[in-house]
Amino acid sequence: MLYGKWRPRGFDEVVGQEHIVTTLRNALATGQVAHAYLFSGPRGTGKTTTARIVARALNCIDLHQGEPCNRCGPCQAILKGAALDLIEMDAASNRGIDDIRELREKIAFAPSDLQRKVYLLDEVHMLTDGAFNALLKTLEEPPPHAFFILATTELHKVPATIISRCQRYDFHRVPNSAMVERLRFISEQEGFSVPGEGLLAIAIQARGGMRDAITLLEQVVARYRAAPSTEDVLAALGMVHDDRSEALALALVQEDLASALALARQVAEDGVDIARFTRETIDILRDTLLQVLGADRPESPRHDAAARVAPAAREHGINPARLAAGISELARADFRLDPTNPVPLEIACATMVLGTGVLAASAPVPAAPAAAGAARPAGRSRQPGQAPEGTDAAPSQEEGFMRELYERCRTVNTVLGAWLNGSCEVLSIGEEELELGFYHPLHMQKVDKDCRTLVEQQAELMLGRAMRLKVRQVERGSPASRRVPKGGHLVEAARALGATPVTKDGD
Repeated sequence: MLYGKWRPRGFDEVVGQEHIVTTLRNALATGQVAHAYLFSGPRGTGKTTTARIVARALNCIDLHQGEPCNRCGPCQAILKGAALDLIEMDAASNRGIDDIRELREKIAFAPSDLQRKVYLLDEVHMLTDGAFNALLKTLEEPPPHAFFILATTELHKVPATIISRCQRYDFHRVPNSAMVERLRFISEQEGFSVPGEGLLAIAIQARGGMRDAITLLEQVVARYRAAPSTEDVLAALGMVHDDRSEALALALVQEDLASALALARQVAEDGVDIARFTRETIDILRDTLLQVLGADRPESPRHDAAARVAPAAREHGINPARLAAGISELARADFRLDPTNPVPLEIACATMVLGTGVLAASAPVPAAPAAAGAARPAGRSRQPGQAPEGTDAAPSQEEGFMRELYERCRTVNTVLGAWLNGSCEVLSIGEEELELGFYHPLHMQKVDKDCRTLVEQQAELMLGRAMRLKVRQVERGSPASRRVPKGGHLVEAARALGATPVTKDGD
């Protein structure tokens, strides 16, 4: 496989981990080597490869500035996998206390074919508690000839007692630019001719894993031979390349819901993978957001499409908060139950264009002019077309805003968000202030004391501007309240018998 063939043989070939290889190279060159290292990070970022380079450097006869020569006997033995004193253990399958006890019994023996024994424990987080305890003393006081390198993709599962006995190095996801350069080098050496955009698409799909990137390159070449086009690369990777994704992004920023729904239905009828089509649209809108914010990414494969959508977003007055909220709606579309059904995409499009939070984000809530001679409580605002108080009507925009605010707060913190559930209403939304009216003093105190910051943060995300929360107590159904208690024939019958109805939260 290409990845095995092009596995780095020295520190200078390790991609995207300069902060680690520089430190290790200096330590090896000066002889200041720790007896235990812990390499953590995502898969495919070079942990095991770096560990093997360290093992060669520890045993190299002709070490040059911390770099193994890869020519001497010990280096060749390790490269060929024939070195008895490089012990690689997969902790996922050798995770018990007996396996670690066996390691402890053998570690005291002198090396047989190398100068130093190196133990490489991969996926060390899979060890049992007993195995970790058995490993502690050995890590703390190993024999002079023994060195440990522990590797893990889930650092949080490694006990703090183990971490404290190791020098820890955190491997990062490899930047796309570094992956593209490495893929270009490999392609040149192998005689491949892959366009730069195709290499970038591979790097993006690999999500920071160099091993995955090389494997994807091999997959592309195996399907389309040595000179694939950018379209061939996208097809091999299963990435959507459909002009309608740009058209959908444009329709959404222009708030053309009819066109957006028609595109979603058309894509489904043509048999296109809707989930991938949606991700493609999200990528375009994400790059559009970056361009609107002035943080452009020219290297992105969606840059050109976003460059055509961004002017429409600016012309239509779409602010960044609103655009981000729309991207969030599309990202929440769930196609797992029926991958061919366009309804999740249609709902996400409708919510992006018509959703309460998005509408509120576009402008402050305006106050309608009061009728001549009509009195209105201070601090209140009514939406145009809102039904008069005391009449049955569809929920106002302010009620929709309150529902959206509750849902957002509940998502962030279920316990704190619960205090907003049916216990309050929006009295006014100003340029810098959001006023909520509470029906019970306990609920008002809890929100004011415990979740004021939460409410202000979510209101800011919805409205696109910093908001300050103001609270006051109101009586449900009073002139200061917008919400009218629900009635019915049972309530009227009770009143006729002399009863006094008592309202409760949510009624």
